[in-house]
Amino acid sequence: MNQRLHNICNHLVNSNCKTSTSGQRYAAANDEAVLEVQNNVGVITLNRPKALNALNFNMINIIYPVMLEWEKDPNVQLIIMKGAGEKAYCAGGDVVGLFKNRSLSKEFFPKEYRLDHLIATLKTPYVALIDGLTMGGGVGLTVHSRYRVATERTTFAMPETALGLHPGAGGSYFLPRLQGKLGTYLGLT
Repeated sequence: MNQRLHNICNHLVNSNCKTSTSGQRYAAANDEAVLEVQNNVGVITLNRPKALNALNFNMINIIYPVMLEWEKDPNVQLIIMKGAGEKAYCAGGDVVGLFKNRSLSKEFFPKEYRLDHLIATLKTPYVALIDGLTMGGGVGLTVHSRYRVATERTTFAMPETALGLHPGAGGSYFLPRLQGKLGTYLGLT
């Protein structure tokens, strides 16, 4: 994570909060997603840097219920999501994993979109700390949030449009709502 983003994350996590709920930690299989509460801040780290933090079924299954729990917890005052490593925030859904286990695809996409909806409707402030490659489902984890912090190394992409598919992860919702003709430009380039 670049130094500026690291400083912002530290500031948010170490801010002076009323109470502390430090020490709670949740993790998906093989620590693919690490969720912990530090000083009243729920921190989600997508932790598959070798796979560009591609979102898989296990990650969604741990992130969604914990975010619901944090939403109900008055001690969690902020939720941050970030990616591990230097290359990517989240390269989207794990298409390699879905190809290997095609039966999961019928369950994966509804659960991914349910997570996007939760992010869009959270009452607890949610910040996406975006550094590096952000594609498809990774875009869905960011654009529906109230707050987004992106570095100069951030690259947004909806690669499914190059295949002639409609933009997933809510792309057909957020692109036309961007100011001016920005959504049209982004959708066509």
